[in-house]
This record gives sequence, structure tokens and C-alpha cells, in this order.
Amino acid sequence: GKGDVAVKVQRPGVRMLVERDAELLLTVASFVESLPALPSSSSSAAADDDKTKKQTRLINTEIVSTTKEFMSRIFEELDYRKEASNIAQFSSLYSRRDGTSKDVSVIVPKVYKELCTENVLVMEWIDGVKLTDVAGGNNNTTTTDGQRSSTVEENLALVKVAIDSTLSQLLVEGILHADPHAGNLLKVRLEDDSVTLGYLDFGIVSTIPEQVRDALICSVALQVFSRDVDAVSSLF
Repeated sequence: GKGDVAVKVQRPGVRMLVERDAELLLTVASFVESLPALPSSSSSAAADDDKTKKQTRLINTEIVSTTKEFMSRIFEELDYRKEASNIAQFSSLYSRRDGTSKDVSVIVPKVYKELCTENVLVMEWIDGVKLTDVAGGNNNTTTTDGQRSSTVEENLALVKVAIDSTLSQLLVEGILHADPHAGNLLKVRLEDDSVTLGYLDFGIVSTIPEQVRDALICSVALQVFSRDVDAVSSLF
């Protein structure tokens, strides 16, 4: 009675494989982080004396901490109950169906939590095409130049919607779909033949603290007033 659904099933043994990879990565990270700094040459020792005293490792980056953070994100994605919660949270803000955001209104699949487990995710099926698909039709139809041009125009308009949506998620609401690549964004045609943007894959949804959002807005404003476009792009 739920209509067409998409079912995501985790391959058996994947978690064990990821745990092995995590152990290997942490071993390598610990080794690299433990490498001592190279001794300074006599000619440059005096000039770099203060720096040498502070730098006892060859690489000062916290590689182990970074690796642990990266792997924690991977393990989060392996728990499909977490993704189900992410879908529900994202939908409550941005869904055309019942979202509360004033700036973002997109297609978000309904998740059926009662059918989800750690290894199985069940959600509403969304019909759509990738924004990178400009051929239109299928293998048995021929696309005219006019149809192709119209498709490109529609897709570019939705790319702008996707950019505006991401900026609003990042700077206004603070709940961000952290993996909005072409495979996770769909062009969905509605009953009135208009098109809108659809989101898929909610394995990584980030929460941006208010102080971080405020700092980003202040930094952007400062660089815009300084007419430093490169500095603005580097913030993201």
C-alpha cells in the first residue's frame, strides 16, 4: 500500500571490510605522524632555531585525528537507520510536501522507518533524470536540437536552484546535504509538466553551528566589499 519504493541493501561483509581498512589506515597514520623532523643544516640552523624547537615531527598535521574523523563518517554511512533519520530531518525542513524552510522547496523521498534496519533502507521511489543527462528520450528516440536546447536550459535552471539550495542549507538553516554531486540530484517532472529538483542519498547530512554560519556570512561580506572574488570562493 506504499506504492513503488526504493530499497537499499548493504552488501554482506562490508562492515568487516571497512573495519579492516580503518585499522590499516590508522596504523599508517600513526607511523607517519610519529616520524621525527629532519635535522636542520648548520647554515640554516641559526635562522630556523625557533621553528626547529617547536617542530619535533616531520609532519605537524594531526593525521591520526583526521583519519579517525574520516572513518567515523564512513561508519555513520554504514548504519542505514542514521540515514533514515537524516532523510526525515532533511524532509521536515526542505521537502515540497511539508518542509518549513522559506527558501528551499525540493523533492525528498519519504522514508518508511518501520521497515528500515541497520542494513536495509526503504524509501519512496522518485522518478527523475540526472542533471548531467541532456540527451533526453531513450535509445529508441531521436533528440532534436530544439529538444536538447530546451533540456539544457531546464537543467541549468535546476543547477542554479541546487546552488541556492546548498547556500541556504549552509548559511540559513544549518542542516546541509553534504554530498550534492550530480548522481544525487535529479530533475523531477511534476504533473503540470514543470520541473523541480530532487535529492537522493542522505548518508552524510551535516549540522552547521550558528556561530560557524555567522562567521561565514561575515567573511563573505568582508571579501565581497573588498571585491576579492578569489577569497570568497576559497571560503567554500
